[in-house]
Amino acid sequence: MAAELTGTYKGDQVFVTVGPVLISGFSDGDAITVKRAEGLYTSKVGIDGGVARVRNANKSGSIEIKLLQTSKVNDELSDLFYVDNFNEDGSPVLPISVTDGNGRTLCSAGHAWLKAVPDVSFGKDVSDRLWAFECADLKIYVGGN
Repeated sequence: MAAELTGTYKGDQVFVTVGPVLISGFSDGDAITVKRAEGLYTSKVGIDGGVARVRNANKSGSIEIKLLQTSKVNDELSDLFYVDNFNEDGSPVLPISVTDGNGRTLCSAGHAWLKAVPDVSFGKDVSDRLWAFECADLKIYVGGN
C-alpha cells in the first residue's frame, strides 16, 4: 500500500481569542495547551471482575498560552489581570477559544479567567511568557486537518 498525505498543518492558522483579545506572538514548540481537569469517566471493579463506570460531571479544564516576551499581547493580557486582581466582583470572566483555521479542532469555554500571570525572566535570549487560564465549561472537539 502506497503512503498517502493525510493533511497539512499550518501553525499560523491557529487562532486564539481571550474575550476581545486576538492572541499573537506565540512562542515556538507547543505554544498552546488545552486539557480537561479530569477524565470523562471513573470506574470501579468489583471482586468478580465486573466494572461499573461513573460519568464525570466536571467540565472544567485549562488553556495555557506561551507567548514570546516581545509580544504586545502580553500588555493586553496584563491589563486583564489587573482588572481581575483589583475588582472584588471577580470580573473579568471571559470567553476563550482555540480554533484550527486549517483543520477541524475547536476548543472553547464561555467562562474563563486568568489562573496565574507568567513568571518573568530576562537573559541573553528571548524568553517565553506562559499565560494560564482556568475554564469552568471547557469544550474540546479534536478534528483533523
